[in-house]
Amino acid sequence: MTSWTPEMIISGVPYAVLEVDGHEPTGLGDFDGTTQLVVEGSTGRHVLMGEGCMVDGTLRFHEKTPPDGKDVRTWAVHHDDDGAFRAETV
Repeated sequence: MTSWTPEMIISGVPYAVLEVDGHEPTGLGDFDGTTQLVVEGSTGRHVLMGEGCMVDGTLRFHEKTPPDGKDVRTWAVHHDDDGAFRAETV
């Protein structure tokens, strides 16, 4: 059996969100509930699985391990003024 290994993510560094559930995000509502994100940053491209929800006006994405769903890290997702979506660990 293969075990899941967490990917190299740099804390506090923004990653561009390229996809949410296989499509380009159009709003923060795309991140609500169980979703899969594709992010890209200085450590490359990463696929994240987890759950998103609004907390105090900020979208929080709780990354989980596949397949058991244990917590890995929490991300804050922002919709920038230039229209891009960014995520960074909190």
